[in-house]
Amino acid sequence: MARHFFGILTTMALALLISVPLSAQTIATATVPFDFTVGQTQLSAGTYEISTVAHAAGIEIRNTKAAKSVLSVVRSEHSRNNDSRTKLVFNRYGNRYFLSQVSRGLDGGVMQLPTSKLEKEVRIASSGVSQKVAVAAK
Repeated sequence: MARHFFGILTTMALALLISVPLSAQTIATATVPFDFTVGQTQLSAGTYEISTVAHAAGIEIRNTKAAKSVLSVVRSEHSRNNDSRTKLVFNRYGNRYFLSQVSRGLDGGVMQLPTSKLEKEVRIASSGVSQKVAVAAK
């Protein structure tokens, strides 16, 4: 009985793992000209596809050339300005870049990434001086 239950549970978990990538929807593609960090993960400069996962509660940032990707939870907000461009916005501290939001234009809203512990440490080390850097996306 327990063996049968374990088999059903394993099959359901496998089906869920297979269906998650299929439900992802690409919302932006951008070529980032610098290395950057998402959460605790360092990513190299390159072309990235950003896809929503888990009913837009999270995003996947995937390098289109290298087999590297990272997941992040996001907080969706309405766009507060009249900028209709899709873009990635980074917080820059010296030569360190942290992805902070994905803006999907006027009607698409903004997906805000949480500030990681690493970003907070870098911000303190740089005396809190930051700059916003936007990279255009399609």
